[in-house]
Amino acid sequence: MKPIEEAIDNYFRPKVSFEQLCEVVEEVMLTKESQRGFAYEEEVIAVLNSAGLAGNITSGAGASAAAADADMNIGGNIQKIEVKLDGNAQMGGTSLRYNPLTDDATERFVIVSDTVDPDTVSLMEEALTPLVPRLNDFLEFVGATKFPATVTRDKWVEAKQLGLLRPLNVKVKRTTNFIINHYRKKGVNYIQIGGSGLFYLADNPANLPIPQLDGEINIELRPGRSGSKTRKDGTKVVGGGLRVQGRLRFKGKSPFTLDDPESIREMMEAHNVEAAEEPPSDETTP
Repeated sequence: MKPIEEAIDNYFRPKVSFEQLCEVVEEVMLTKESQRGFAYEEEVIAVLNSAGLAGNITSGAGASAAAADADMNIGGNIQKIEVKLDGNAQMGGTSLRYNPLTDDATERFVIVSDTVDPDTVSLMEEALTPLVPRLNDFLEFVGATKFPATVTRDKWVEAKQLGLLRPLNVKVKRTTNFIINHYRKKGVNYIQIGGSGLFYLADNPANLPIPQLDGEINIELRPGRSGSKTRKDGTKVVGGGLRVQGRLRFKGKSPFTLDDPESIREMMEAHNVEAAEEPPSDETTP
């Protein structure tokens, strides 16, 4: 293409690509879902309070991945609760920053979008950890230290021809045990899912009449190349980035839910009946 033709082409070329437009739309949808999720946390806390089971948490965890979303007081013991809007917690697609040089493990993988459920983000980052050697091999080959990166177009093409991109196009699936172990680190034993009800995770310390969680997390990672440009020395370079997409899927239905005061009352009645029917201990107090 001649210089004048290239200049005209660049002038009339859309400033935003179709892929970038899709990312903007997706971000808006994620923001709306995130807001609905925070509102649902507040709803569960309010219902627990009205039912007389509220613990120490008076507002949802919101943007905190470390804190529980809600808690309840059962027999004088505080039980932490994770709260999800529904059985398909959408992570959506977003850019992923990867920096193997940092000493801070929490900064190695960084999900760019701040509208995604933070706890889902930390789940995904944990699931991506086994891919570190593949990512490092690719970065070393193209002469970069982290993602996103600027590399020569020839090096990116060569890496693709040698099959170095293929191992980075992966789908990662983790099952119930992975999710349960993740929440165990937070000291959370229960999860409330909108439309599905209340489940226990690793343990059921309050002996509530509810089932154990059954679920999985699906994650898809893919590298992508952005537009090419030419440096002053004539070298053509491209941008290289990572996109990640994921979803938490929960299965089954619990007989009780924390977003309905009547359901909470029935759950506690069933819990008290079971406790009363437990056989007395064989141990005698001296």
